[in-house]
Amino acid sequence: MQKIRKQFILDNRKIHQVQKILKTTTETEAVDRALSLVIANSRIAAAHKRVMGRLEIKNMDQSRFDA
Repeated sequence: MQKIRKQFILDNRKIHQVQKILKTTTETEAVDRALSLVIANSRIAAAHKRVMGRLEIKNMDQSRFDA
C-alpha cells in the first residue's frame, strides 16, 4: 500500500471522537482506520444488495443461513 502526505482541514472534535471509539494513539491512525471502515461498509452494503431476497432466515439466532 502506497502512503502519501495529504493536508486537510478537519474538525478536531471528530478526530478525537474517532480516536476514542477506535482506540487509536494517533490522529493519522484514526483517520486511516475510519477510511478503512467506510470502504468495508460499502463492500458489505454492495454484497447485501446482491443477495437481498435470496436468503431465507428462519431464526435470527441460528448460526447458518439456508440459501
